[in-house]
Amino acid sequence: MAKLRLGKGWVKPRNISFILAFLMFMYIYIEPSARELGEDKEIVVVLDCSKSMEDVDSRYNTFDFIESIYAIVPRNYRIGMIAFDNEVCASIPVGSNYEMIEAALQGLEYAHYGNAGSGLTEALQLFKDSGDQKRIILISDGEIMMDSEEGTEETHSLFEQAVELAKEQGIIIDVIALGARIEEGYTVYRAAETTGGKVYDLADGSALEHFTEEYLFDEWGLSERHVGKVNDTEVELTVKLPDCLMDKAKIVLLGKQQNDNMTVNGEAGRINVSKGRSYTVIELVNPISDDVEIRMSSEQEMDVSAYLTAEYDFSISVGHTYREETQTAEIWLDIVNPDGKSLLEGSLREGGVTVYLDNNEQDYRLTDGKIYIQKQYIHDSAAKLEVSFDGLYADYYGDTSIEEEIVVPVVIEEPPETDWFFWSVIIFFIAALVLLFFISWRKQRKAGNRKHIVNDSRVLEKQNTEHKNNFFGKVQIFVIHNKDDIDCPPESINLFARCNREMITLEWILDTCNLPLNLKGAERIIIKPGDDKSLIIKNSSKATALMGRELLIKNHSYYLYYHEKVTFIFDEEDTEIEMHYKDLKPNER
Repeated sequence: MAKLRLGKGWVKPRNISFILAFLMFMYIYIEPSARELGEDKEIVVVLDCSKSMEDVDSRYNTFDFIESIYAIVPRNYRIGMIAFDNEVCASIPVGSNYEMIEAALQGLEYAHYGNAGSGLTEALQLFKDSGDQKRIILISDGEIMMDSEEGTEETHSLFEQAVELAKEQGIIIDVIALGARIEEGYTVYRAAETTGGKVYDLADGSALEHFTEEYLFDEWGLSERHVGKVNDTEVELTVKLPDCLMDKAKIVLLGKQQNDNMTVNGEAGRINVSKGRSYTVIELVNPISDDVEIRMSSEQEMDVSAYLTAEYDFSISVGHTYREETQTAEIWLDIVNPDGKSLLEGSLREGGVTVYLDNNEQDYRLTDGKIYIQKQYIHDSAAKLEVSFDGLYADYYGDTSIEEEIVVPVVIEEPPETDWFFWSVIIFFIAALVLLFFISWRKQRKAGNRKHIVNDSRVLEKQNTEHKNNFFGKVQIFVIHNKDDIDCPPESINLFARCNREMITLEWILDTCNLPLNLKGAERIIIKPGDDKSLIIKNSSKATALMGRELLIKNHSYYLYYHEKVTFIFDEEDTEIEMHYKDLKPNER
């Protein structure tokens, strides 16, 4: 009988078999009051209990393997079981505990035939209707067979339907196949391939002694830390816990063992031991001592690997201080267990925590058991913080995200004293500028706007009577677009040299430039020399004339000065022409 040290005293655990029936009753009628945080994983073990299983598992190692899974997995793994021979002979609901599966397996034996179709169909019904990860572990010698050919075909058909349904529901089926592969008849192997699972071929049930370690830690990736190896008949193993802040620690011994003479020396709120032929799980609830000493003795040499797993309950607290001079918030974050003790002062003080701020990973400073992050804020904001753990040996249960409202204080500055001398200078300067602008405006008003509409009846008459204006400068003609999409190079006319006349037309300019566009109305666009070496443009055609963005009114005259342009658009001929007025260089005169 194993001796456990609970607190400071030594006690012997009592035989609990007499309360198993009561536990089964309580599970069925009492729903758990709270659900653990984190993503649950639902597992259903489907066990082939047909008579042919005795040929590959005469020592019932599969029962030991199933119990080890229940004892080792963390709390977010919810496990159930279906056992079948001619029919379903045992059904344990998902979420059952170690004592319930231990009691159920005690009443089972390998007998009769293998109704795998009913077993797998019943297993699918155990899963809850939720988004949790779901998996089936089918343990069998591989054969599907009933006492008649019709019965065999019927259960095989039911098995295939259940496999397809599992595939539709995203349930993975792993097949642990004991013994040599069966090549003829109906088999269970295809269930793994169809659903994305694996087939694990084991020689017989004895291979399960070391398969637990491979399956749970390597395949499933359960968090663990290897803490020792045992190869002797007399063993003293000391396991040092990273801290005593966890809700639960488990020391898992896997491999060949016969450890009826075992003692556990350690202090905890409660110590539970689960044992089988190839496993021992020592569960310490709220451990108190850092070191746990395990002594074992056996008549035969043991071959055992020791692993440590742990479970932490946690919550996050957060706060910040704001520095106005740098507009920077220093956000602090603490991760505490239900007793209010900081996990950052335990094993996490050496690292193992990743912090995200607004979905971006952050560098942080760990000081006095708190994480500190700095970020600049110029407006009130909600800082979204999230943590993740490396999970090297432990699982963490709690809400990983939290928000902190960053309030940027409003700075009220006192108005400075008025510098009347400075403002007097500014006002005087502004008044002088206004006066200068006013004088300039009056002069411009007297001179008139050079781009106003020309009064033909007055200005042109004055030109005719007093003096005659001559053409100066040159014009450049650009054909922007024409109906035939013909590329026309820019053309230029030296008006000073070639125009000894009182007026010209756009038609004359186009002909002189050898641009045979034949634009209707071009002869009604008149160009005359004006004052100050300008040109006077008068459009009496149906074409549209633009000077910049200004539309020229038909039958009105406008001045065109050096470095300005006028655009003519002939809608009927689908042609657009630009005329640029340029000054002549000295060598062009």
